[in-house]
Amino acid sequence: MVRTDVIAVDGSTHSQYAFDSGRAADVDAICAAVKKRNDEIGNLTDGYMNILRAKKVQAKLLTPSGDKPGELIVKTAKEQDASSIVMGTRGLGSIRRTFLGSVSEFVVHHSHCPVTVVREKQDC
Repeated sequence: MVRTDVIAVDGSTHSQYAFDSGRAADVDAICAAVKKRNDEIGNLTDGYMNILRAKKVQAKLLTPSGDKPGELIVKTAKEQDASSIVMGTRGLGSIRRTFLGSVSEFVVHHSHCPVTVVREKQDC
């Protein structure tokens, strides 16, 4: 995999600092961290697919990527002509959700199909 960095410079001392710090990045450490995370994701998806196969559920693994998960979920569901979307939620309070946003809230309001949002049972 080829790594491409963009370092914006304009001749100022600030851009020189950006250039210097960009060159000093530990490329090997960054690549190792990305590989480790990709391996973790691979193990997770393999586990889900194995459970579905064991239950004889026909499934297709899709791994779209991008900056906005809500938009990706809605777009992928539309492209796959999904009948419904089932997803979890972290259960953020209304104030935190206002500042951080909510993927599940976005999906509920923008999806072409029904959305079921499940929340982990809380101890009372």
